[in-house]
Amino acid sequence: MNVLHLVEYLNLGGIERLLEQMAVNTVSERAKLSFFTYETKTLSGIGKSMAKLGIPVTIYKKKSGYDLKLVSTLIDFIKENKIDVIHTHDFGPMEYAVALKCRFPNLKFIHTQHTLVHFLSKSKYKLFFQFASFFYTRLIVVSNFVKDTLEIECKFMNKKIVQVIPNGVDTRKFIPQEFIQNNKTKTLEKIKLVSVARISPVKNIEYLLQTCVLLKNAGIPFEFHHAGTGKDTQSLNEVTDFIVKNNLQSDVTLHGYCDDASRILSLGDIFVSASKSEGHPVAVLEAMSCGKFCLVSDIAPHREMAHDLLNFFDINSDVDLFTKLQDIYLNKVDLSLSSTQSRQIVQDHYSLTKMVDNYVEQYRQ
Repeated sequence: MNVLHLVEYLNLGGIERLLEQMAVNTVSERAKLSFFTYETKTLSGIGKSMAKLGIPVTIYKKKSGYDLKLVSTLIDFIKENKIDVIHTHDFGPMEYAVALKCRFPNLKFIHTQHTLVHFLSKSKYKLFFQFASFFYTRLIVVSNFVKDTLEIECKFMNKKIVQVIPNGVDTRKFIPQEFIQNNKTKTLEKIKLVSVARISPVKNIEYLLQTCVLLKNAGIPFEFHHAGTGKDTQSLNEVTDFIVKNNLQSDVTLHGYCDDASRILSLGDIFVSASKSEGHPVAVLEAMSCGKFCLVSDIAPHREMAHDLLNFFDINSDVDLFTKLQDIYLNKVDLSLSSTQSRQIVQDHYSLTKMVDNYVEQYRQ
């Protein structure tokens, strides 16, 4: 069975890392996966890593607006590669999937909606999403939060095809890591923070950097490691300018794109995420699998996956994360207490094997 994953981007972010893990861990005898990204001039980041592993990745840079040439290119690709299933991810590719369904009515079309932030604010996009849902065999959502929100915002979509399949993590790759600053005497000499996310307003790295300023002003020793980059230079420049302006160069390290998130996670004891919105965040699952102490924004998707093991802070309060980190530092909190349980939660509920099995089942039905 030949499955084509149609995406806008394949260079950075949780969705892309998830697709890479799927490609590596799906046995070709069950389903042969290929990838087509249409907002890319050259392969970079995760797409480049996938190509090096021998995973079929096709790139195309579409013109502004609706690109009929892209439709023609996809039609040729489907015929040449004998595609059986089209799997789209997030809202953008649905526009082209509907056209392809008209050309190939017998093809199976599956969609995964990972996030909500990109299209629910515009009525015309919501209307199209509901219309497009009737061209699909299955509409997969990554969390109950995404499902419930879509059902409220898109009342006329094809609800019969909706199914929740949570994101998964390869627990063989993201293995337990020792806590750097939590030795037998429980002496916490330095707060070591780490985050993995693309740099964008919704991921809210600015809040984390503001917290770093508060830690520095309070005289609490810390270091902060961040992996991830942005789609535009302006966001990156704003972050680097903030670091320089607040004299954080010796405390904050921006690692940019990294093809091994587990290596970045090994640099910190405390995983932090200040996201304003998520679907079902892969980075948090990876940190949990590594047994990290996780401090995350108090939003519904984080609550859904917490299983009483995540620790929350209020991003509407400028000092809430700082206060919690200060308490950890002053009271020498044993960060390792929940590490084993966190990994077990991922193994039981969010393993990559379980996710891949669920997807292959949808392909073959």
